[in-house]
Amino acid sequence: MGIEDTIQPLSEWLLPIPGQQLGGLLTFLIALVILIVCGLVFGFIVSVFRNGPFEAFYAVFGTAVKSVPELLSISPRRVWAMTWLAFQEAIRKKALLVFALFMVVLLFAGWYINPSAEQPVRLYLTFVLTFPKWLVLLLVIALSVFSLPDDIKRRTIYTIYTKPVLPSELFLGRLFGFVGVGTIVLFAMALVSYIFLLQGFNHTHYINADELVAGENGTLIGETTEAAGHKHAVTIYPDGNGETDRTHEHRHAISTNEGASGDEKYTVHGPTDMFQARVRHIGTVRFLDRSGKNAAPRGINVGKEWEYFSYIEGGSFGAAIFTFEDINEGMLTEVTEGDETKHMLPVEFNLSVFRTYKGIITEGIRGNYYFKNPETGARSIAIPFTAKEVSDLHYIPRTLSNFKADSEKPELDLLEDLTTEDGGRLELWIQCVEPGQYFGVAQNTVYILEANRNFTMNYVKCYLGIWFQVILVITFGLVFSTFLNGPVALLASFLALGYGSIAGEVKGLARNVIFGEKTGWYGGGPAEAMVRLFTQKNIMTELGDYFWVDVVKGIDMVFAFMIYAFVNMLPDYGMFDTQGFVVDGYNIPIAVVAEQLVTVLGFLIALVAVGYFFLKSKEIAA
Repeated sequence: MGIEDTIQPLSEWLLPIPGQQLGGLLTFLIALVILIVCGLVFGFIVSVFRNGPFEAFYAVFGTAVKSVPELLSISPRRVWAMTWLAFQEAIRKKALLVFALFMVVLLFAGWYINPSAEQPVRLYLTFVLTFPKWLVLLLVIALSVFSLPDDIKRRTIYTIYTKPVLPSELFLGRLFGFVGVGTIVLFAMALVSYIFLLQGFNHTHYINADELVAGENGTLIGETTEAAGHKHAVTIYPDGNGETDRTHEHRHAISTNEGASGDEKYTVHGPTDMFQARVRHIGTVRFLDRSGKNAAPRGINVGKEWEYFSYIEGGSFGAAIFTFEDINEGMLTEVTEGDETKHMLPVEFNLSVFRTYKGIITEGIRGNYYFKNPETGARSIAIPFTAKEVSDLHYIPRTLSNFKADSEKPELDLLEDLTTEDGGRLELWIQCVEPGQYFGVAQNTVYILEANRNFTMNYVKCYLGIWFQVILVITFGLVFSTFLNGPVALLASFLALGYGSIAGEVKGLARNVIFGEKTGWYGGGPAEAMVRLFTQKNIMTELGDYFWVDVVKGIDMVFAFMIYAFVNMLPDYGMFDTQGFVVDGYNIPIAVVAEQLVTVLGFLIALVAVGYFFLKSKEIAA
């Protein structure tokens, strides 16, 4: 998850939206029904081979009926005993040695991670959020998949079953015990990684007062000494304080002290603005073609494989129009320019550039933007800018010049004149002015910067997502180990984890078949694709208005619903991977954490029941 992901509120994510999504709650219920039906059918088939058809029916029915009181009679005391036993077992297996391995790698990583790189923050954050995650996941997979098979092989589980311990209590005990070990190891790694992160960037610079020269408005300008492979431009204000420019993703504050000889001495403080958690106010985008007409949700396709960006043609009337809702005075921020403090609207651009000719590569591609009231048509004059292909923050003054030559109203107020009274809507128009060049734009690449939250809390939320993955991996490993031996359960766990990394794409294929052209998907499902293959019709050609066409599409619809429900029986680990937010410097919305929590609880409820039934039906004494 990162800048390209659109985050839904929890209510919208849970509930179905006609023509767009089934919703998390409906998907869970469909998958649960399919799981129950498949479990009963599978249990009946296995029991038929063991006991015959009549006994099989009573065995399956009896197990289902007895499971309800057993699940409701779980004893916290016995669960805690099984948890402590599993915890001790993990410690005896030297699980904490993984943390020692992590520390060794971390020590050597300090030699090879280069803090003088152009984007050192991304480099460090990618390491401290990726390496610990996979190390812990490998640890908990090994713990969970071999636990029950080893107990059965060594016959130690017989001692447990002679006590009044229910299969559900045994499963929960192993689950909580291994989750406890994984939590301790992950917490220690997160804490050490955070300290490593802060220490890796702890540096300062020095300023030679004799090298400073006079600037504008009584300022002094100059340059710092080199440290960590970079320098900073310096500005000292008349009050004695100053700051550096932003280089290598950070800046430094400067204060002035009087030295022993009476000379001024400048102190450069530690790096700031390095770790960010920006809150985005995202709007919707539509595109105009080169004639300035025919508004569409997508722009020009320039042939790039990654279709996240749509492009607007330079030197034409083509434009990307962003519509922001609920614009209010609270979004303005105070910006000091000299001795004057102004209230401005911070808007951040993250544009891509596609060049049809090289041009002057160091100067970038020029464009302009302006603001417009979608109801009254009032608009500001165009403001020129250069696309930097990196995060580019623009501070928009509240008072802008009027595009129309109106002597009575030469200036427009951003909130009163350019924002609608109903809903606070504001339009931002972006155009590329260089012919033959293109701006790449997407919905989440231009937004209003609402705030910059606490990075430490953002870091914690990212590791919380990793912890959720640890819980799911342990639970699936235990479920696999209830009916598979250790090596096969290990392979199944790796396959489930591997599927989880591409689950989003698999779900998207089924979703596209269900909603068809509403998602921009053409050609239908497997049945329709087979018909098109034999009739030699491409995906854009209509099959016609025939009865058999409806039958074919109905078959695809049933198939897609079943596939969509089936692929949701394994978790999409991509939704728990919020590393992209932290590395790119964006705040992880609380809605993401809530969706992760709901998903984990849903899987836990289903998997604990599945694990219970497998342990219940397993003939341990055989």
